[in-house]
Amino acid sequence: MILSEKELDLLKEIGNIGTGNAATALSQLTNKKVEITVPKAEVVPISKIPFIFPEPEDLVVGVRMSVHGDINFDVLLVLNRLAAKRILQDLLGSPCEDVTQLDELSQSALKEVGNIMCGSYITALAEFTGLYLDPLPPDLIVDMLAAIISEALLPTASYEDSAIYVETELSIEGLQTITSYMLLIPGENSLEIVFKKVGLR
Repeated sequence: MILSEKELDLLKEIGNIGTGNAATALSQLTNKKVEITVPKAEVVPISKIPFIFPEPEDLVVGVRMSVHGDINFDVLLVLNRLAAKRILQDLLGSPCEDVTQLDELSQSALKEVGNIMCGSYITALAEFTGLYLDPLPPDLIVDMLAAIISEALLPTASYEDSAIYVETELSIEGLQTITSYMLLIPGENSLEIVFKKVGLR
């Protein structure tokens, strides 16, 4: 699908609204000031997504939410190991030595962060378009980045050639900035429906 400048701007604007909502929710969760900026938001060919990341063989933490309703799509939040450990340290107050050995509480904490980040984007999209969107509970995946992305994109690749990539800088008061990556992976005809709904097609 070839997107116009207005359509790209719409997707970026929804991303900005979603991250703003996520900052508010994370601030309430941590009782600290949280700022989220979006240094990069773009539509990228699915075939090139693994090459966006400098080290696709790295072990990362992924939180994936599937959305059904008027349109179907997936949202995937990717945190590198260091970012996941920092979040757990701040939320739970105890160090995490190994993200492959997460206990139930740590898994729940990371799912909640993913739920807030992905859910805020989904809410922004629903409010902006008026579409009914019903997200399922998030799944937590710890694996190599390339493996997580390949699995997430596999059902989509046959009928959609683009996904939306959003890079975010998450700043929690008193901590170093955390970089995370979000992918919006559209289901069949989902983007077409979104653009028609807001009068861009």
